[in-house]
Parts: sequence; C-alpha cells; structure tokens
Amino acid sequence: MLLRFRSFMIAFSIVLALAPFSGIAAAALLASALGCEINDAAMEPCTAHGMDFGPLLTDLLLTASLGQVAFLLLTAVLIVWAVIEAFALLGRS
Repeated sequence: MLLRFRSFMIAFSIVLALAPFSGIAAAALLASALGCEINDAAMEPCTAHGMDFGPLLTDLLLTASLGQVAFLLLTAVLIVWAVIEAFALLGRS
C-alpha cells in the first residue's frame, strides 16, 4: 500500500511540474494551425475567424516561466524525499 502511494505521489508530482509546458505545445499547435507567428518578446497580432488570438498565444507561451519554477521546485522536493527515504531505509536495517 505504501509503495503504491509513493509511486502515485511521484507520478503526480512529475505531471504537475510538467503541466505548464503543455501551454507551449498548445500555443505552437494553435499558431501553426492559424498561420500565425509566436514571439515571446512582444504580442503579435493573430486574427482568424474574426477574433484576435494574439493575447491567448502570448499567455500560453508565458506558462513556460511557471513551468521552470515548478520543475525546479519538483527537483528540490524529490532530492529531499530521496534523502529522507535513504535514511529511513538505513534506519530499518
């Protein structure tokens, strides 16, 4: 039971940390489908079907900065968790 919980928590943490990077993929796919360019320095106008998708593409692209922070936090938590697990394993023997 405890092993399944640990495995679930590790998988959940990884998915949670990598989720913001899906915004980059969504922005790239949407821009490619609409024939627009993505610029991370400034918002590019992207009109299709009578709507401007430029702000949406910019917001999706900016989720990468959130992903970088989340990925670093996940790495730190997993390192601390591994150290605690190693001490617990050594303590059992």
